[in-house]
Amino acid sequence: MMSKKKIIGMFTIAALMAGLMAMPVMAASKKKIKSVNIKVEATITPDTRMGSEDVDVEVKDSSKYYYDTYEVNNTGRGWSADDVPELAIYLRAEDGYYFTLTKLSDVKIDGATLVKASKQDSSETLKLVVKLPSLSEYVADFNEEETVELTNNGFAVWSPIAGAGSYEVMVYRDGNAVGVTARTTTEPNYNIKNEVTRAASYQVKVRPVNGENTSNKGKWVESNVVSYSADQVKAIRAGEAGGLPVSGEWKSDTTGWWYQHSDGTYTKNAWEEIDGKWYIFDENGYMRTGWVDWNGEAYYCDNSGAMLKNTTTPDGYILDYDGRIKRN
Repeated sequence: MMSKKKIIGMFTIAALMAGLMAMPVMAASKKKIKSVNIKVEATITPDTRMGSEDVDVEVKDSSKYYYDTYEVNNTGRGWSADDVPELAIYLRAEDGYYFTLTKLSDVKIDGATLVKASKQDSSETLKLVVKLPSLSEYVADFNEEETVELTNNGFAVWSPIAGAGSYEVMVYRDGNAVGVTARTTTEPNYNIKNEVTRAASYQVKVRPVNGENTSNKGKWVESNVVSYSADQVKAIRAGEAGGLPVSGEWKSDTTGWWYQHSDGTYTKNAWEEIDGKWYIFDENGYMRTGWVDWNGEAYYCDNSGAMLKNTTTPDGYILDYDGRIKRN
């Protein structure tokens, strides 16, 4: 008679044998993924925080695996123009599949450079470490606030665009392109006097071009449409229609505020109209506030520095449309 202990032992051996036999059967039931092909599209802007980047990974021509997520391998809090972004991209095998790639050439990537690949989770996960182009090759697009303005005296002007080393400009007369190629300028402006040949409606389109890689270009942006009369055309072509509008930005220190122009200059001991408001600056270029005596007249500038007009000052004086005290 067989002992109870021996019977239990036989059942244990049988169970182990059954498990070992099942493993190759299970492996054989899964299908191999021998190669992968993906496209990486990433928008990473210098001077933004890490984590704000926009990364999209597209699996090309396969239903055997899918893109799951990515991680940033770079250290630090923010992106700079000198960074070369490095990402870890995770692909997951669909049910019934597993990765069997054995060499880097089994991985095809559009939009990034493969650094290394490794299999995880019993070969059901493929981790790809990739490098993107240097952010020095990045060029931004115009946003809604950064539009192109065509002035009445023949200048197209716009704000500098991050990453742009130059700009391409197309000029249009009555809706038709003037010439077949774009003009190029390294400044955020362009004088269209050579294209203004007759009275008509004019418009320009501008797009930024990266300084490191000129094949990287932003999107075209249209300016407003301006109609020039025959007299305006004559003045523009003769250089008598006025100069380039001066842009700038407000700056401050412990002493006060001043308005620095794009060419580095700033107004001293004079008035200047900025964004439709008048400001006065002292002999050192600092913005003044309060009552100002100027050429025998008294003007009042509020705490923002803007001259008040057609209103009443805080101390009760009534100002006319030109900002002077009304006389009875």
